[in-house]
Amino acid sequence: MTAPLSPAEHAVAVAWLRENWPTAPRPLVPTIRRRFGVGPIEAVAILREASPHGREVAT
Repeated sequence: MTAPLSPAEHAVAVAWLRENWPTAPRPLVPTIRRRFGVGPIEAVAILREASPHGREVAT
């Protein structure tokens, strides 16, 4: 089991992924897990926050 990142560490992970989105090794979730030592749920949260693909809000 992995400990969650602090808010500052989470922000660093999101910033790294935003900066390296085009060149980060795929698949992204395992890359994020290895690089930052997080579990799958936190890796997906980082991925969703850093994604350049904005989520459209249904109206």
